[in-house]
Amino acid sequence: MAHQNLHGKTMFSHVANNSPVPKSIIFYRDFQEYTGGHQKVADYFQHLRSSSEFIPQICFSKSSLWNSSNPWFPDYQQQIEYIPGNYDYAFLAGMDWQMYLSAPRVHNQPVINLIQHVRHADPAQPMHQYLSQKAVRICVSREVELAINNTGRVNGPVFTIDNGIALPSLSGVEKRHQIFVFGPKNPVLARELVAELEVAGIKTHLVDHWLPREHLLEKLAASQIAILLPNLTEGFYLPALEAMHFAELTIVPDCVGNRSFCHDRQNCFFPEYNTPALVAAVNDALQLLKQPEQLNIFKRNCASTLAYHSLERERNEFLGLMRQLDSIWSSL
Repeated sequence: MAHQNLHGKTMFSHVANNSPVPKSIIFYRDFQEYTGGHQKVADYFQHLRSSSEFIPQICFSKSSLWNSSNPWFPDYQQQIEYIPGNYDYAFLAGMDWQMYLSAPRVHNQPVINLIQHVRHADPAQPMHQYLSQKAVRICVSREVELAINNTGRVNGPVFTIDNGIALPSLSGVEKRHQIFVFGPKNPVLARELVAELEVAGIKTHLVDHWLPREHLLEKLAASQIAILLPNLTEGFYLPALEAMHFAELTIVPDCVGNRSFCHDRQNCFFPEYNTPALVAAVNDALQLLKQPEQLNIFKRNCASTLAYHSLERERNEFLGLMRQLDSIWSSL
């Protein structure tokens, strides 16, 4: 049964399947480069793998990249044919619908659709058309849920399971950078921001190109203040949680999908998305570094945010939902 937890989030009780036979689920990915979206699909795949009640399998496009950046490398590198009809369920995210709808499948197969961005609600985006396809949808944030529900096009129930994240331990990293600006998603504004800060005599370390995740985490751990520049809209924005864990202070502007966990002057600085507001946030953050008691409160708030956004909590909520998938689907 669904119920609300202390955070006001929907939780799912652990109701076992009537059948002892594990349920099979087919995934599909076109992996061209590492993204947070691919990582989250990999997390959901792993949640199912960790349970004896489900057997996930995955098929990749022939052009998919195979190296250490691929979360499924090397265990799933063998090519299998994508035939959803051979499985109990199908798991789809993003544009996977395109492949699914053209593949051999069975009538009324239960579909789990992970929705990771508010852009699904935008009629100009190609993934918008698939909201009318029947599915049980999982949104990575409340903001995404609101966005797609407001379209009036969603066919099937919508649940929110707030993103969880697993973070490695990095010990002994020297704080070499007072200000680290990570801006590959908005390099023009990143360079403008750095220019403004350096005019004011504030030294910065700018990265305006993509980094492997492990290198980004090392940069965050080596920084006192991390400034992250997401797209103007995101479905969640996981790097903000990474910065809260590794940097002393995080500055990240509002990108819609981060509103549920980025709380201004509590666990981060959450300015409007423009250069003057970001410069003002830097000045405020520099002042906070000089106030140990206030900084400790800030860090405790970050720890609380990170504790809630655990991969284990995400796993438990997802498996709870999966155990009820047959009954949810039959009621549609």
